Amino acid sequence: MIELSTLHADIMQILQSARSKAQTAINSAMVEAYWLIGKRIIEEQQQGESKAEYGKRLMEDLSRALTADFGKGFSYANLYNCRQFYLKFPDQKILYTMCRELSWSHLRLIMRVESPEALEYYCNESRAENWTVRQLERNIKSRSYQRLLSSKAEPSKARQQHPAINSLEFIKDPYVLEFLQLPEQGKHKESDLEQAII
Repeated sequence: MIELSTLHADIMQILQSARSKAQTAINSAMVEAYWLIGKRIIEEQQQGESKAEYGKRLMEDLSRALTADFGKGFSYANLYNCRQFYLKFPDQKILYTMCRELSWSHLRLIMRVESPEALEYYCNESRAENWTVRQLERNIKSRSYQRLLSSKAEPSKARQQHPAINSLEFIKDPYVLEFLQLPEQGKHKESDLEQAII
């Protein structure tokens, strides 16, 4: 005879798995819908032209109409985000490749990244490392992609000769300074930084 605790654990596992699948499906549908909304807005605004003439007014009117029909979630700012999302990922195949498994909150942060290479990096790393929205925001603000590029571009011999230089540059990151409880403003003496590490 099966114990109640085993049955309970099995059912919890089933429910957690089902909820995870539902969350993934909802997120996927939401991201696709926002992309399609952005695409449709661009098509209407530009009507075959390279630049829209009456875009802001159209989006304000659309926001009021959608809010009346569907409630919150269709503010001008949100519609603008949908529009920007489509502009950042105009190819639907690339969208599915790069954006799968990312929440709308992740994507709203990523689509503000200018460089296509950095954008791809943040998409891939967010998925691979399972970054929270807060971790992603911190990595974008601290320019982790640019720091990664600069560390790869730097000759390894120079890094071996001056290992403290790389450590000090890393420590000067505002988030690291915050962690070490050092004020962000002003210049720090090397000895202050070394003392904080120790």
